[in-house]
This record gives sequence, structure tokens and C-alpha cells, in this order.
Amino acid sequence: MATVDDPTERVPWLKWIDRFSTLLAILGGIAIVGLMLNVALDVVGRFAFNRPLPGTLDLTQFAWMPALISLGLGYSLLRNEHIRVNLLTAPTGPRTQRVIEIVSMVFTLVTVAFFIWYGAEKAAEALNFGEKAVGTPWLEIWPFRWIVAVGMVGLLLQTLATLLRAITVENFVPADDDETTAVIEAEVTVFDELKDELVTTGNVEKR
Repeated sequence: MATVDDPTERVPWLKWIDRFSTLLAILGGIAIVGLMLNVALDVVGRFAFNRPLPGTLDLTQFAWMPALISLGLGYSLLRNEHIRVNLLTAPTGPRTQRVIEIVSMVFTLVTVAFFIWYGAEKAAEALNFGEKAVGTPWLEIWPFRWIVAVGMVGLLLQTLATLLRAITVENFVPADDDETTAVIEAEVTVFDELKDELVTTGNVEKR
């Protein structure tokens, strides 16, 4: 959601939620670097020395991927990078879109809260069981289940911040408006270039 007047100054702790989402995203970025190095070393070891890096597949599916995806969810919402389908909502006015934003954020809060409860329960079971990867006995899986739960908490907090902004901001400007403007400008540019090309081609043919 893009806003003209951000209520962060009136509600200072919203800034801390934004910072927490950014911190989680940084940790997710570190996980991406770890995944890249892990895969690169595995490829080099496999083809250069015929010795692949042990546990690469299990590390990818149980450690790197869950971390880099879940830790970036809150930051994606902060940057309005989640997928939005505005086919039905785009023609409506700011007041209606504000209501839609509030309802969708409330629904998201409930859904994410359920995921946190379910994920924390599974993480606790994995901790008590001492869950490990079958193919890689030294790889403990339970810490990464907790990482997923933490990422969902970050998404929950950022959803709450987005909801409060949608409620309290005076001039609500949906994020889709900026995207629509950009698309229109791009289309106008393409048509102008096509028109210039046709004019140039016509002049050449006349000659």
C-alpha cells in the first residue's frame, strides 16, 4: 500500500516492525548466499574432483529454501511485492479500496496466525523428537522449522502494521494505482514510437 501521509510518526512502533521485517529479509539474503555457495561448491567438487559436497540436497530443501522464503515474507509485504489481482478492485474508488485493503489484511492476520500456531506446534514436535534429515544424519531439521515460524511472525507483524496504516492514513492511495500509471505510460511510449516509425516509413516510401 502506497500512502501520501504515513502514520509512522503518530505510531512510532510501526517503524520497529518495518525494521524487524528488514532484518529478517537480510537474514534471508544471507541464506541465499549460503545456498549459492553450497551449490557452487557441490558442482565444483562433483565435476572437478568427483567428490560432491555431502548433504547439499538436504541442506537445500530443509535449511536454505525454508529460511530464504519465510524470512522475506514480511519485507515483501512492506515493499508491496506480493502478487495482487486488481481486475475487480481497480475500477473502484479510494474509499472502497481502503475497505478492501482492511478486509484483506484482517483475513491475512487470521490466516497467518493459524500458520504460526500450526508451524510452532510442528517445530515443538520436531524439537522433542530430535528430527534429522534421513539422508544426512548430522543435519538437525527442527531449528529450521522454528525459523519458518519466526518468518511467519514477521509477516503477521507487518500485516498488522499494514492494517493500521490502511485504517489511520488520511489519504489512502492503493499500491495498484502506481502500477497502473506505469503501465499506461509504457503503453503511450510504445504507441508513440510506433507512430513515429510509421511516419518515417511513409516518408521513405513517398520519396
